[in-house]
Amino acid sequence: MRFAKGFKGRYFTLAAIAATVGSVQIHAQNSEVVQLQKIVVSAANTEQEEEDVTEDLTVITAEEIRERGYKTLKDALASVPGISFTSNGGYGQPTSIYLRGLRPDNVLVLMDGVRANDVTGLNGAQIEHFRLDNVARIEVVKGPQSGIWGADASAGVINIVTKKAEGKSLSYSFNLGTYDSRDFSLSLSQKAGAFDYNLALSSFQTRGFSAAEPGSQSPLYGSRGDDLGYEEDPYTNRTYQVAIGYDLSPNDRVEGSLYAIDATVHYDSIDFATGQTVDAPDGPFTVNKIRERFYKSAYIRKDGSNEAQLFYKVSTFNRSQYGGYSGHVKEAGVIDRFDYLKTGFLQAGAGYQSFHQGLSAGANLGRSYANRYVFATNYNSLFGGDTVVTETLRYDNYTSFDNKLTYKAGLKQRVVDDLSVLANYSTGYNVPTLYRLYDSWVGNADLKPEKSRGFDIGLQYGGMKVLYYTQKVEDLIDYNYTTFRYYNVPGESKFEGVEFSYSGAMFDEVSYDIGYTYLIKAQNASGEDLARRASDTLNYSFTWFPTEKHTVNINGYYVGERFDDAAKNVQTGKYNVTNLSLRHNFAKGYTGEIEVRNLFDRFYQEVDGYATAGRSLFIGVSARY
Repeated sequence: MRFAKGFKGRYFTLAAIAATVGSVQIHAQNSEVVQLQKIVVSAANTEQEEEDVTEDLTVITAEEIRERGYKTLKDALASVPGISFTSNGGYGQPTSIYLRGLRPDNVLVLMDGVRANDVTGLNGAQIEHFRLDNVARIEVVKGPQSGIWGADASAGVINIVTKKAEGKSLSYSFNLGTYDSRDFSLSLSQKAGAFDYNLALSSFQTRGFSAAEPGSQSPLYGSRGDDLGYEEDPYTNRTYQVAIGYDLSPNDRVEGSLYAIDATVHYDSIDFATGQTVDAPDGPFTVNKIRERFYKSAYIRKDGSNEAQLFYKVSTFNRSQYGGYSGHVKEAGVIDRFDYLKTGFLQAGAGYQSFHQGLSAGANLGRSYANRYVFATNYNSLFGGDTVVTETLRYDNYTSFDNKLTYKAGLKQRVVDDLSVLANYSTGYNVPTLYRLYDSWVGNADLKPEKSRGFDIGLQYGGMKVLYYTQKVEDLIDYNYTTFRYYNVPGESKFEGVEFSYSGAMFDEVSYDIGYTYLIKAQNASGEDLARRASDTLNYSFTWFPTEKHTVNINGYYVGERFDDAAKNVQTGKYNVTNLSLRHNFAKGYTGEIEVRNLFDRFYQEVDGYATAGRSLFIGVSARY
């Protein structure tokens, strides 16, 4: 079935949907009762069903990705309440996500559980390079998660889960579009006896458009770079994945995977005297080659009520710009989960992480630090599932920072029928990157980790959820434009907001997802509003199934008031972007696709002086055998 995720794991009758949220049955068009599968998530670093998670959680499934025409991680995250973002131009340009108003590097991004945050950069993970062709689901867990995942998870966690082998399948897709864009993907998977594999390739290239265009202070503001004859800034992306597994016995399994990104992006530059963007020709400082690798190997043993995993993970990062940046993260550990009740488990683990940066703007930085950690998580579903409680405790022992104990406690209480209350209190810990500590130009070796604590409470009724959150961050890391170095802002910075989401279905043909976020406060310790945080955002998706072979989707988002600078001189908000996706299953296993991005050709800039795409058309075909 293709109905909204707010109803997954329940039954509901189509005759009652319009009047009742979260009914108990669905009758398909053929009058058969169909059970919707529950989504399994990893909010606690172990498999759980979505309804058993106390945190504020959004799951975007492969089906939603396909129906809505999402191609990149940024496309998908635009549909998540609590997230806003900015990009310094178009395809492949640096992108920042703000989860509940916090900085991008406060969000831990995982690729199948492997850390994707770039230790050599400023924005955490380079989400602009993640394609979605082989993605099974995206899990967004909001609020401090350091009690589970450690540092870099003080705003939340985004876990990208790729598809697994089920039987034997071959799929491919090919799309052509505006800006001479070409998008191709191919995947092959098979499960035969004890052995399984998944091979995937995607290729995207475009001549693009100028990353720079006139900013708000220019008399030419409102003109696109194409109209002014600006140089185009092309982008290419090749993404590869290899995943293999072998069942040594009914209880023992070994797995290995590689996820690789090779991308080339052309930038524009900034006139540091005026602060304005400049349409710059290609050169050593305006072309960047990105090479990222995420490796994972694991041995898993399941024996009755016990499941243990021994793993080794490696993330490598290389960028060519400004002479080159390089670094890696290595992690080895063990996790053991014991289901001491049918409705309760205890999980414990320990591990070792090493963080290293080699090159920094072509210079040999050669700096590292390490961390040893232990953690434990307890989960219980009580009173027939009416009460869900989770507790997590983690201790990190860094070589370069003070040791830190973080924790999380969550509650989900059913009040009556489908009405539940959920509440979470948690702490966060965010350590400075090696670049911020030791770079010869901007580094500050005296930087201290950020410490935070957050609380959220909400009501959930069927597919509707209303939630209030607040978070305080001590020693916020910021950039000083006077000393040109990073520093800790004394005192507590404050973040506060309200989220609303509503997912459901009407009649037997339409599903919808609506989300709204009001950011009450995103301020530093001096009470100054932080730049580039939208005051409010609205996201929406409506999917219509006029026949069994056709799908029509309209999705988009509205960005409210947003300022590009702390002085609030430059407004970059107050716009809406709407996208249209049409799909037709014209033969068994074959689907034709038409997508129109920025349907109404809205002109807007997410960062002052940097361009965004105008109306863009993509036409293609996909097949699955």
